[in-house]
Amino acid sequence: MKRILIYFFLIFILNGNNITDQVEVMILSKNVGTEIDVHENRFYRIFPKEKGLINAQIIRINDSQYRLLIVKKVDGMETKVRRYLTSNEFDELKKYVNEQPELTEEAMIAMYSGMDFLRAENIINEIPKPQYVVLQYSGNKKVNGTLFKVQDNILYVQTPMSIEQISLESLDQMAYRSSVGKFDHIRPYIYAMTGLSGLAMARVYNSQRPDTYNQYGIPRNDLNAYRQIIGFIFGLIFSSEVFDAVSTLLTPKETIILSEAEYERQNY
Repeated sequence: MKRILIYFFLIFILNGNNITDQVEVMILSKNVGTEIDVHENRFYRIFPKEKGLINAQIIRINDSQYRLLIVKKVDGMETKVRRYLTSNEFDELKKYVNEQPELTEEAMIAMYSGMDFLRAENIINEIPKPQYVVLQYSGNKKVNGTLFKVQDNILYVQTPMSIEQISLESLDQMAYRSSVGKFDHIRPYIYAMTGLSGLAMARVYNSQRPDTYNQYGIPRNDLNAYRQIIGFIFGLIFSSEVFDAVSTLLTPKETIILSEAEYERQNY
């Protein structure tokens, strides 16, 4: 019985070696090797619908069919996927890649410079807070408000009605200011404007109140002056906040794409 088992085991090993010897890994193009990595796939867009692709190989089964072995990341886990190509599909894909320019280091840098979604977590954590933002998430939903905190990849946005919590994974696009511009040359004008605004409000307040007289029947003009001084001081107290708000509004916003799906939609 043992000899029979050994005999079948040896036959299995020999057949396995023959099968291995017959496996032919195809080189799709001179621009890519036997293994298509994530950079080549993004640049040449060989398999654009395969999200999270790490690498891929094309193996010839016979003259009319090819097996596509894909390693991709799904929910943080590496997963192996099999697809199949006909000879016509393989030939069309080969022709398409051969017509593309070579992937150089400069081309790779240029390609990744526009892919902000790959750096989404760093961007969200590094932007100045609090600040007014416009967020587009979950396809076509939109929220405007003040982003005041990011914790565990959850964005907390204060809107006029409530505090919205939006997951970074669902975020497609964001309009924000990466920094606040320097507008110190307008600071004196802002301070003067807020101070004079406080003075003007105090004068309006005085005009709506009846005159106050002392015990000798003389109008208490000193109270009016006191209120005007207080109004001017209150205006100056809020001048710093007004200056910050004006500086923020004068700084141009930039819009970044924070999901691969939105990047694909806008660029292809």
